[in-house]
Amino acid sequence: MRRTRAKRQAIVDKAMNVTTLAHDRWQERAPICEALDAYAGVTRFHMPGHRGGAGAEPALIARLGPLALERDVTGVPGMDDLHEPHGRIREAEELAAKAFGADRTFFSVGGTTGAIHAMVLGTLSDGETIIIPRNIHKSILGAVILSGAVPAFLKTNYYPYLGFFKGIDAQSLRESVERHPGAKAVLLVNPTYYGTSVDLAPVAEYLHQKGIILLVDEAHGPHFRFHPRLPAPALDSGADAIAQGAHKMLGALTQASYLHVKGNRIDPDRLKGMFRHLTTTSPSYLLLASLDAARRQMVLYGADILEYAINLADYLRCEVNKIPGLSSFGNDISGFLDPTKVTITVRELGITGYRAEKFLRERHGIQVEMSDLYNVLVIVSWGNTTADAEKLLRGLKSLTEAVGRNEVSKDLSTSRNAIPDLPPIPEMALSPRKAVQSSWETTRLEDSRGRISAEVVTCYPPGIPILYPGEVLTDDTIAYLDIMRRLAFGISGPKDTSLETIRVVKDL
Repeated sequence: MRRTRAKRQAIVDKAMNVTTLAHDRWQERAPICEALDAYAGVTRFHMPGHRGGAGAEPALIARLGPLALERDVTGVPGMDDLHEPHGRIREAEELAAKAFGADRTFFSVGGTTGAIHAMVLGTLSDGETIIIPRNIHKSILGAVILSGAVPAFLKTNYYPYLGFFKGIDAQSLRESVERHPGAKAVLLVNPTYYGTSVDLAPVAEYLHQKGIILLVDEAHGPHFRFHPRLPAPALDSGADAIAQGAHKMLGALTQASYLHVKGNRIDPDRLKGMFRHLTTTSPSYLLLASLDAARRQMVLYGADILEYAINLADYLRCEVNKIPGLSSFGNDISGFLDPTKVTITVRELGITGYRAEKFLRERHGIQVEMSDLYNVLVIVSWGNTTADAEKLLRGLKSLTEAVGRNEVSKDLSTSRNAIPDLPPIPEMALSPRKAVQSSWETTRLEDSRGRISAEVVTCYPPGIPILYPGEVLTDDTIAYLDIMRRLAFGISGPKDTSLETIRVVKDL
């Protein structure tokens, strides 16, 4: 699955047709935004109850502004219907499809979770096999449960020093495909939360030769198509369908996402039907308008504003690496990295990323994107300023000085630093859907050997599920969970987060 740098650049060049798009006068339009502007001033006797803001609580008006409330409308004439688009929404989706290189684009007001659910349910049926990595977002597990698909798991590359997973292992993917020749689809997460990315073009080529559909959770990569210094976009690399979080890096409002489809391996009508089942009949037109506007902004100005964001992030990364005790990786750790994601590793200070995040927020009024055992993650956009970057750098220097003066206690103990290796992937005895729908009972963890889990168990670190619903509890899994319930900073998923007990399927 190797591909030279030159061939990969050809993919980027093909995807980066922004100049042509910018000269397409239709891309200057924002049909949904225009429809909302045209509706202003209409006397309203319809939902929502605040009547364009006239009846809204004054405190809400003060916080959101009168224009936002005036444009909070429902599916009245001229606004189109998200479930059966034929006017402004259809125009906006067609413009987005062209901008992102898709054959069909669907606007999701249910977040990337909604887009992923529709993508999986529109592709797989009950009992069909889907190959996925263990470090998936919970939305993918939800989609697997809803669809009734049976997951087969593949390994991902793990960085012990940094404490996170960077992406798929090509050999593991081949082995998983060979073990499951009847698999209908593979769903990959690319890029990761930390911005690391893999070359998907050879992956797509290999899977298509095997007759397998490639789905991609590209929640954190909707901007890739609009600048040559970013990783190659999944759709242009051969993916059949992708879900993107337009609010994560583009200018859309929170909860606004895209679902793109390309090629003939997925039935767009089935996908559309699933979207209708999963989507509210009262979608927010503010969210829809923001998807429309985010596309327009990227096509017309994306190259320039992303250049600014990338340069600011590069500056921040360089300056972080000058601060004793801190480090921030670049392409040295991942050949394909989204440079707007800046991971700041704090483990040499003897503190956790959680403590660093809290310090920056409480002492300096800075909120980072997230933290984990060893790192804090910041995302740099064109909305950030040089002053923002300098404030963060001052906060980080203040952090190192406070640690040196023992004003910030070290919480990264030797015992918690010795996280054991992951146990072998357990046998999947029931599909996750059957497991969660079965009658369950509670048993003590040490007595659960051979039982089928009825819940998911995720330990932080490493931040991936150790046990999925439907998997059999083994001695290795129980031993690992027994250690992690004492060492971990967090347990997510089970009803009893102390892991003294666990829910298991009642004997069938």
